[in-house]
Amino acid sequence: MTESENVLKRVMERGVAVGSDGSQSPSPDAVVKGHESAWGGPGNLYPIRPYTLTPPALEAFTVRERIHVLVDGLGEDIVDLHGMAIYRRHDPFAADGVELEWTNSTITAQFLTLQVTGHSDVFGQVKVSNTPSKPEGARVRPTPFRDGTLMPIKDCVTDLYPQFEIEQLGQVIHTGDRVVRLESRIAMVPPIGDVSRTSTKYPLYDSENRPVGELIAADIEIGALLHHVPIDSVNISPALAEVLLKA
Repeated sequence: MTESENVLKRVMERGVAVGSDGSQSPSPDAVVKGHESAWGGPGNLYPIRPYTLTPPALEAFTVRERIHVLVDGLGEDIVDLHGMAIYRRHDPFAADGVELEWTNSTITAQFLTLQVTGHSDVFGQVKVSNTPSKPEGARVRPTPFRDGTLMPIKDCVTDLYPQFEIEQLGQVIHTGDRVVRLESRIAMVPPIGDVSRTSTKYPLYDSENRPVGELIAADIEIGALLHHVPIDSVNISPALAEVLLKA
């Protein structure tokens, strides 16, 4: 069983809503009312407040993704996909000697699973997934005003190596060794309701690394929080830090 499959099994076994203190039966006051920009509003699992640091956790979300893809020999289409994602959020940190708070913190997370599916009149069924064997994740960091003081809103980047299973093509295509970067601005973590977008195009390759098309654009929206499993403490791996923190 792969790490992501093991994590998914653990998360799904925790079918009862989990409170922020790890209890399986949170009081009514601990149940989230939801954020106005999140899908469905009510039903989230713990209070998610803007400009507030939260401890590390495994978290699962509904996800909506939209991709604009060109595939040689098939054509071009914009495809809406829906599914879920799981990530492991690490301990927040700040510069040495600085008291840790929302505005000065850096927050990272490792993507464990992304699985979304949609239908295209051009491509047939389309499935998009991540590549767990590669360093994938998200980084939220302080955003300075021009005078050097820090904004409450923070920059967020998500780095993924997506794989695209195209029914009419009969194979899985990918972006090779090039990571796909999506960017947004957020006011809370987890970023319920956030939409992150690409700002450039990415070539697509087949299983033999031959060019077969182009990812013209993509965006990902974080929907409802499905599961929240607190973990004691976790730090970013060196491989993921190389991708996220040196960008």
